[in-house]
Amino acid sequence: MESIQAVLTALMLAFVFRAFFVEAFVIPTGSMAPTLLGRHATLICPVCGWEINYGPERGVRERGGPFVAPSQVYCPNCHTRIRLRDELVHPRGGDRILVDKWPYALGGRFGPHRWDVIVFRDPSDPTQNYIKRLVGLPGETIEIIDGDVFVKHPGEKEPHIARKTAAAQRSLWFVVFDQDYLPADEERTGRSPAWVPVREERESAGAWRGLDTRVIRFEPTDDAEYELTFSPIGPSAHQYLQDIYGYNHGTGGNFVPDVRITADVTFGDARSGGLMRWEIACNGRVFAATFRGEGRVVLSSHPAGEGTETLLGDATVPALRSRGPVHVEMGHVDYRVYVAVNGRRMLATTDAQYAPDVGRLRRLRRIAPPRLHIAAAGVPLMLEHLRVDRDVYYTYSRHNSQRAYAGHGFRLRSDEYFVLGDNSPNSFDSREWFEAGLHLRRALRADTYRVGTVRADQIVGQAFFVYLPGLLPIDARGRWHVPDVGRMRFVR
Repeated sequence: MESIQAVLTALMLAFVFRAFFVEAFVIPTGSMAPTLLGRHATLICPVCGWEINYGPERGVRERGGPFVAPSQVYCPNCHTRIRLRDELVHPRGGDRILVDKWPYALGGRFGPHRWDVIVFRDPSDPTQNYIKRLVGLPGETIEIIDGDVFVKHPGEKEPHIARKTAAAQRSLWFVVFDQDYLPADEERTGRSPAWVPVREERESAGAWRGLDTRVIRFEPTDDAEYELTFSPIGPSAHQYLQDIYGYNHGTGGNFVPDVRITADVTFGDARSGGLMRWEIACNGRVFAATFRGEGRVVLSSHPAGEGTETLLGDATVPALRSRGPVHVEMGHVDYRVYVAVNGRRMLATTDAQYAPDVGRLRRLRRIAPPRLHIAAAGVPLMLEHLRVDRDVYYTYSRHNSQRAYAGHGFRLRSDEYFVLGDNSPNSFDSREWFEAGLHLRRALRADTYRVGTVRADQIVGQAFFVYLPGLLPIDARGRWHVPDVGRMRFVR
């Protein structure tokens, strides 16, 4: 009898824990990819070695079994289209996550915050759960403009951009090109290095060496300045810096203005005036971060073309004098330009220096990507792990989007939230919902629920940990699944 009581007590405690504290869920779809993966398959790009997680395209052959793979998979790093020829692929299951319930139950400062990844009941089917990123809070007017989320509070005339938290932004950088994953030698036909000299006709442009290797070096022969530009040539080269998702087998077709450049930089002995400069040209301005071997960083800008240079900030960075590898990052994201060294943000623009023109952006259609440049003069350099990333780009369509698109803000009531998927081109979310389930029909008629919102009482909690990533099959028939423990991680 005591054993039975102990088992019943343990079961009751488990049910209480699940109901009020932490509950486990499985990600069913790719709407949050690549942050969180639903049922998917994985392959290694045969050209560059990039790992591609992609979703089913033609449906499941049988429940729990293999699905017929798409006819081709698109590598987001080298843009190679990999033909699969109707190959049967044994998929991995979706990521299994833990959801924290109790903080949201307390409310107040423990309640939902913008950029949280939340689990909530499907507005059209209460037996299902959705997972999305929360972008709109009660009382706000939400508007998606040029890929960014804009927010207007009561009493404000124009919306302002909603900048992501540092933790969320780390999850929302997607690869554009990684110099560590170059196409194999035998696959480079029709390709050139992604970073190329601006003045190719000048013999001295050879000061840049190793552009087709993982380590790029600058070996100056004089004090002149020599420049590289990010200009890939090859299959689908025009699509670089678009909103490409390997999970979706292609691109959404939108040029993304928010990008970053990162690399481990080793400075040699600087001559007088030796420097390295990184540039991001976007929205009619050129932003430059100039690094000097003596340990000074200057952030400046000037109009595209000719114009007066404006100093935006400067800082002393002793790490630049170490003559060892220094991790350098320059980004343009959410109308803020920043420079970070060894993970610490050293300089950033202010709203007074750089802010969006909302009226112009509502009419804007981008037809070209931002331009990226690296220049150096008078100092030997070594660039390792050079990489370009782009930010999430929230899409909208006048044909499919029901609400919150440019020029048509959507105002949330006191208990309503607005959510979007990280895989924006392939996410059914607040932008497009068009029906309410039986559990919300009465509230819909009483006007206490509106389609396109997540009501506060429908939120289950905040996703916080992937405890069991997609399982790996270990035999040819897809049986004997094992955990992919290397991808266990916190959700940001």
